[in-house]
Amino acid sequence: MKSRTTIRGAILALLLAHAINVLASDIDPKIEECIRKNAPKSTAIEKIRLTSEGLMYEEEQALSAKVYWKHSSAGTSNILALFDEPDDILGSRLLFLEKKPENEIYLYMPALFKVRRITSDRISSSMYGMDFSYEDFQFMYSMMATAVTEQLPDAVIDGKPMYVFAINPAEGKKSLYETIYSYLDKNSCIVQKVEFYEQGKKLRKVLVTELASIKTVNGIQVPHKFLMSDMKNDSKTELTIISVNIDSPVSDSLFDPDQLKEHRGIF
Repeated sequence: MKSRTTIRGAILALLLAHAINVLASDIDPKIEECIRKNAPKSTAIEKIRLTSEGLMYEEEQALSAKVYWKHSSAGTSNILALFDEPDDILGSRLLFLEKKPENEIYLYMPALFKVRRITSDRISSSMYGMDFSYEDFQFMYSMMATAVTEQLPDAVIDGKPMYVFAINPAEGKKSLYETIYSYLDKNSCIVQKVEFYEQGKKLRKVLVTELASIKTVNGIQVPHKFLMSDMKNDSKTELTIISVNIDSPVSDSLFDPDQLKEHRGIF
């Protein structure tokens, strides 16, 4: 069975709900219901830590941040990440705004006391030297509104039946990827694996959910650990969710680019 739809809101809320959250008119309602059951209604606040290692790193790299995610009634999502480790990026902030025709990304570095915009030709570059690019990060927090998804035939991973979706960044977008495949466990509808293919169908990155890390938070099953492997660079980044708060109030003012310099004491 195949279905095709433009994703209006969140494609993948891997870190928040770890499910595909689509407004699809042609997807099986039972599948959509299964997918939505692990999704936050509107917000999530997470404390995360990323550690990277591999041949490209002289020593293990570590980064930590507090991430605010909010999904609006209009079907768009915004993200604010505030970094507190390592010391050289302490207090820096990344803001992702879901917009049309393309999303907006803003970066504030305290040392420069200046807000600058990350242009579309830089979205595939590494985020603070990690295996996650800006594009990967916004993808994981459900902000690829212009992508197209196609449901493919079911697959089996480690003996478990999976729903399979192919996600294709829209034509004209400056994406590193040609196609992104996501595999969702048919029983839990939690994403088990995501494969990122570059142009020419070359496998570039693989994201895997650590199943033992899944915990129930406010009735939602939330994986707390993921591993992103970069095949080209032979490196890996482990993303750990230290804490998560689901559907608590989050002010819209946090996502105002003009306020990035002023956010103090909200950790």
